[in-house]
Amino acid sequence: MNINKAIQLACENHQKGNFKQAESLYKNILEKQPDNPDILYMIGLLFCQLANYDSAIQYIRKALQFGPADIAGAYCNLGIALQGKGLLDEAISYYQKALQFKPSFAEAYCNLGYALQGKGFLDEAITYYQKALQFKPSFAEAYCNLGYALQKKGLLDESINYSRKAVELNPNFASAYCNLGLALKGKEQFDEAILCYRKAIELNPYFAKAFCNLGAVLQEKEQFDEAILCYRKAVELNPNFAAAYYNIGLTLQDQGQLDEAILCYRKAIELNPNFADAHWNKSIALLLLGKFKQGWKEYQWRWKVKEFLKKSLVHHPHEFSQPAWDGSSPEGKSLFIFSEQGVGDEIMFASCLQDVIDRAKVCIVECDKRLIPIFSRSFPKVVFMERMKEPDILLSQLPQTEMVIPLGSLPKFLRPDFDAFPQESYLIPDAEKVQSWRNRFKALGDGLTVGISWRGGATEKVRRKRSIEHEGWARLFFLSGVKFINLQYGDCEKELREAKDKLNVIIHDWEDADPLKDLDNFAAKIAALDLIISVDNATVHMAGALGKPVWVLLPFVPDWRWMLDREDSPWYPTVRLFRQTSPGDWEAVIERVTEELKTFVQKNKTGKDEIASGLCPSQ
Repeated sequence: MNINKAIQLACENHQKGNFKQAESLYKNILEKQPDNPDILYMIGLLFCQLANYDSAIQYIRKALQFGPADIAGAYCNLGIALQGKGLLDEAISYYQKALQFKPSFAEAYCNLGYALQGKGFLDEAITYYQKALQFKPSFAEAYCNLGYALQKKGLLDESINYSRKAVELNPNFASAYCNLGLALKGKEQFDEAILCYRKAIELNPYFAKAFCNLGAVLQEKEQFDEAILCYRKAVELNPNFAAAYYNIGLTLQDQGQLDEAILCYRKAIELNPNFADAHWNKSIALLLLGKFKQGWKEYQWRWKVKEFLKKSLVHHPHEFSQPAWDGSSPEGKSLFIFSEQGVGDEIMFASCLQDVIDRAKVCIVECDKRLIPIFSRSFPKVVFMERMKEPDILLSQLPQTEMVIPLGSLPKFLRPDFDAFPQESYLIPDAEKVQSWRNRFKALGDGLTVGISWRGGATEKVRRKRSIEHEGWARLFFLSGVKFINLQYGDCEKELREAKDKLNVIIHDWEDADPLKDLDNFAAKIAALDLIISVDNATVHMAGALGKPVWVLLPFVPDWRWMLDREDSPWYPTVRLFRQTSPGDWEAVIERVTEELKTFVQKNKTGKDEIASGLCPSQ
């Protein structure tokens, strides 16, 4: 066979996807023409398509030494091979070289955008995807990648439009369906997202990422068994798929199978040692199990978790020039404890402050402005400062102490086990305000005053899990001898009105009692009550820190701080925990709380009667 016919036959097999035959034919040609730049390039391209990136790089580099006909294509595919090896900077340089030879090279623009996206430069990536579409308006891959980049930026509607355009141009484009599913999931259009993932899998049954993403949507819909099947299929297809192992862990954790979840997190971390989300969620599982020493160590990974950083953090430990406190003796040293997370967390972690105050020379603590009055009263030796808002941060304005530490890292050194938790309250309310509230409550007439809060959670998903609609409280509301007091923060006027109209119950409320504006007054209001019953939110932390009896109504798998299978809390000695025994079952929880409240009312009524009779003069 002459050389030209051999080249033609090799290329035909290559185009048909007969890669083994094409490889054999290319190698036969190279035995006769070892420096043929076009054949060197073609076999390099073949190896690139097979994801044999080392061989691809070797052959394409050699081809470029002799000048292949398609030099721009060679540079572009060398970039693809380097990118496949994770060498993004080198890949970018070769895409740029390809564009020098062919300024209208749409595929090079698209690949350059993809490499920049891999480095986190989303805006630059979007620019190059758009540039690719200028030269090739029907370029489905560019639409697909553009849709994905916009989804990463949170521009979900635009992402959906571009992803739909990609599948319109190429109805067999599995990756585009997968990206469309991601954007739809972000819009909580779960059923349509599921259809997209299933279509992607139909087109490519070996698409591990599509199986993993389908599992994530099924998990959102609480179809846990189906979700785990999808994740397990993903790791079967790709045994090194760390994210799939991580998602199995999350699903098992949602079901309360914590030991199994931890094993999955460990596998994900083994595959990707810097997998911050896996470390952090492993810490949550460990803390739920009461394994504090291990849990606090992993909890420090929160500073590398994007979702955590987005919540409400202002500072980052690496911003400070001062060294971080490492738990060694702070005797004679000044310490700045900076704020993190929400009000409830600030109150809970403040239980560690006295341990530090007793030892450090100077202790400056940053906190939510609304907490300063009650914190200053409770910890008079501490200097409290208002939490700085993100736009106002100037590191030079922060206290220049000898050491710094975030508030949530104190337990790592101060709460290694159950015995390290203090068994006493630590917040002191304003006595005059407390008496003022007692006078208000007395004016309501006889009966115990019970504060209630029914809603909590920073996200819609968490609120759905934690909250109880007023109809669910009905059994409790029908008890006699109780006056119910509103402790719910936020706008709840409509809910209070509905409770009166539908259930014929008055939940007493006052316009000047807004915890979102005045937490010191809110603390006094709580301190004046006989009992607090609440779902998991900042109210229970305030009540527990004040030493008030507080009953916390918890979902089947609660937030980590409440742990599992116990009715008390090491954080607050006066807390009682009432847990769901099966996911979503609030009815059984309310039934138990109702019976306990009957006993509580009777006991307190008897106690008051005995006191009253003791005050009567003897005859």
